[in-house]
Amino acid sequence: GTSDPYVKFKLNGKTLYKSKVVYKNLNPVWDETVVLPIQTLDQNLWIKVYDRDLTSSDFMGSASVALTELELNRTTEQILKLEDPNSLEDDMGVIVLNLSLAVKQGDFKRNSSFTRNMRLSESLRKNQLWNGLVTITLLEGKNMPRGGLAEIFILLKLGDQRYKSKTLLKSANPQWREQFDFHYFSDRKDMLDIEVWRKDNKKHEELLGT
Repeated sequence: GTSDPYVKFKLNGKTLYKSKVVYKNLNPVWDETVVLPIQTLDQNLWIKVYDRDLTSSDFMGSASVALTELELNRTTEQILKLEDPNSLEDDMGVIVLNLSLAVKQGDFKRNSSFTRNMRLSESLRKNQLWNGLVTITLLEGKNMPRGGLAEIFILLKLGDQRYKSKTLLKSANPQWREQFDFHYFSDRKDMLDIEVWRKDNKKHEELLGT
């Protein structure tokens, strides 16, 4: 026979996106692009396929993708075998997706914000001999020493380029979610230095580790 398939994308039981219906086709091509906002990677994205009916929709199988398996800023093709534990069919068909994971740009509310930092020192503005860009995404810290008692910030250094993260209050597991762009000079052998600093008050700062 034939069917009128459409697809739902679900995270934590919530439908984040519903595709258009492709009528009378067992080999549907949707060619739709969607951006799904996610807060954490420790969950599965569920893809559920349905057959549109006038009164209701029949379930045609589902598949899931572990978000932790996706690579940052790299699109991968996923061919997912559809399954339905209640069906007698051995072969439910497949669904083909191109998936990529990206850090959201711009300033958003509180901890979910991924802020992009483009400050450049004056010396770099004058010296345009760089031939690449290194993007560092500072996500989070875990089990920071005395982090629960002090304010923590990170210092990133590459050659004469320096970036300071925002200072986070009293957390052993601080969440920065900031992005920094460094100019890259292929003829230099600069090391990226990452320093963790503790701030007790306006005058006292202590280097916790590098």
